[in-house]
Amino acid sequence: MIKLAIVGSGNLAYHLYEAVLPLKEIALVGVLGRNPETLRDFDQVLTTTDPLALPAADLTIVAVSDDAIGKVTDALQKKHGLLAHTSGAQKLDAIQAERRGVCYPLQTFSKLRAVDFTNIPFCLEAHSEDDFELLQHFASQLSSRVEAMDSEQRKYLHLAAVYVNNFVNQLYQTAYEILEDREIPFDLLQPLILETAQKVIDQKPADVQTGPAKRGDEGIMQAHLSIQSAANQKIYQLLTTAIKNSQNT
Repeated sequence: MIKLAIVGSGNLAYHLYEAVLPLKEIALVGVLGRNPETLRDFDQVLTTTDPLALPAADLTIVAVSDDAIGKVTDALQKKHGLLAHTSGAQKLDAIQAERRGVCYPLQTFSKLRAVDFTNIPFCLEAHSEDDFELLQHFASQLSSRVEAMDSEQRKYLHLAAVYVNNFVNQLYQTAYEILEDREIPFDLLQPLILETAQKVIDQKPADVQTGPAKRGDEGIMQAHLSIQSAANQKIYQLLTTAIKNSQNT
């Protein structure tokens, strides 16, 4: 059995807490956080704001902001075992402890939205083989997709994730605002959103690209530009150029 501690009280920390509680192979010994208010959500385990009061553990998952990883882990002790951060963008050496690792679950997390970890990829790295095996054992209790990935590979995976998640979501927001201003229901786009996502799962994105930019339909593109704000025109033109360029590579 793995004795586990969690550092952090945000979205990922909360979902990990919920996921590990029923697992027989993992014993959650405590949660460390800065904010007593958010720690109230972790009401089935010991919680503390004092690093010295966090119980000893075999593995401590550090689910905090990237900028806080170094400061937080410096305050932990050898009794807290392997310290593993959850960042996709930070290197293994963001933690200076001898026993250090990375346990990066590739997903977006919101506290009020339920998460099924079963199919979420976990990308792992550790300073030693023994600690990698510990991380692997932990992650495999949650997910069927566990991958070894070094800091250089993970950097590019995180970059790609920003494109498919954060940037795409911002485009959804742009579309939402265009429709909201004209009292058109956004949910009319739902079948299109789902079909587009499914197609890029089944095929290469370039192979399923459609629309006026791919067809070179300048009339439609100019008409679209004429009814947009200056800020949205820049986005539209940038993405149009990117689509055209990708067709020529």
